[in-house]
Amino acid sequence: MDNDFQVKYFVAHIQVRTIRYKMISTIDILSALSDDKALILFSTIALGKCYDFKTLIKRMGITQSQYYFRLRRITNMGLVKRENGKYRVTTLGNVVYEAVSMVGTALSHYWALNAIELVLSSSSAADSMEDKSMLTSMLIDRLINDNQLKKILTNTPAASTS
Repeated sequence: MDNDFQVKYFVAHIQVRTIRYKMISTIDILSALSDDKALILFSTIALGKCYDFKTLIKRMGITQSQYYFRLRRITNMGLVKRENGKYRVTTLGNVVYEAVSMVGTALSHYWALNAIELVLSSSSAADSMEDKSMLTSMLIDRLINDNQLKKILTNTPAASTS
């Protein structure tokens, strides 16, 4: 009888873990970080800034229930986890944090990216693909000061959908 109970408990435990660890999509993660307070909370944890939750709630201007709602969402997405009474980013959380940081970097270069796009979309700016490629490289080199963003821009194939 005792063995039968252990088997049932084990099966129930696996079923709960399976439900708990459902497949998480990009949309789920973006949704969890979609408001500024959730993104600030996630970034604060990712940067290792250890505020007690009352200080953080006060700084963020949210209620305790709003804080826990956001914390539960980013925890359920696997971006952070609680360890020894403190929250820390997970491996997935580190990847997501770097991606979000890159979006911020791109936005800090918004006008430069628009200028590059404007020149490239102008038919008189470059007649041949070779000229366009050379012009693109020159603009990226002169207007973008972030090496990671430069790498993304120079490695992006020119996509065309007609």
